[in-house]
Amino acid sequence: MENNYQLSRIHNYIHGLMSKEEMFQLEREALEDPFLQDAIDGYRLQNGVDTRQLSLLQQRLNRRVEDTVATRHAQYFTWQRLAIGATAGVLFVTLLALLYFRHFSSKAERTTDVELSEPENKVSVQPLLDGGDATPLEGWKTFEQYLNQKSGAPVGSGEIIVNFTVDKNGVPTNISAEGQPDHSLINETVRLLQNGPKWQGTKGRLKITFPVKDEKKQAQANVIKPPHCFGIEMK
Repeated sequence: MENNYQLSRIHNYIHGLMSKEEMFQLEREALEDPFLQDAIDGYRLQNGVDTRQLSLLQQRLNRRVEDTVATRHAQYFTWQRLAIGATAGVLFVTLLALLYFRHFSSKAERTTDVELSEPENKVSVQPLLDGGDATPLEGWKTFEQYLNQKSGAPVGSGEIIVNFTVDKNGVPTNISAEGQPDHSLINETVRLLQNGPKWQGTKGRLKITFPVKDEKKQAQANVIKPPHCFGIEMK
């Protein structure tokens, strides 16, 4: 029915049987649809074409239009899928990059924050992160400086690992040592922690290294040298 209607419109247009408004409308449609324009031109070129021939032409025209529309839809959905896939891929890569840099930055900051120097003949402290969240209020550097200033570690010192909890006043309590360190180390560590800077958090785990003092150097330092060693002449 629609084909016959199109045929009759083309026929009426060619033979001037349309009003100006109808001709104008058909011409506008032909501008937007090149296949319709081809059909009009073909009908105009072939005089005396019968209805059967025009029907075949209309059928070919309809098939071309349908194929073109189907091709356009296929291309549209193909590009649409590719665009969606590309967008999803970019978002996925971006998310992975963000997670990586966040983890890397966090790890670097934490490492920088807790990596303390261990100079020769000085007390050093190493926070063990798997033992709790306690940290000195004034920072690890200040706490290490406090240990070196206030430590009175005896000869034969070494490493000690302690666990403790932080009370509401920020003072370490329930201090316990792992293994069987020397009692002098335990007593010195308890004294330093309880009398030292305030803490924040709930519990902590530390490894404190007290330097081993050289007995020979200590003995040499305590030897009273004779006066001539200082350039004083004996009379």
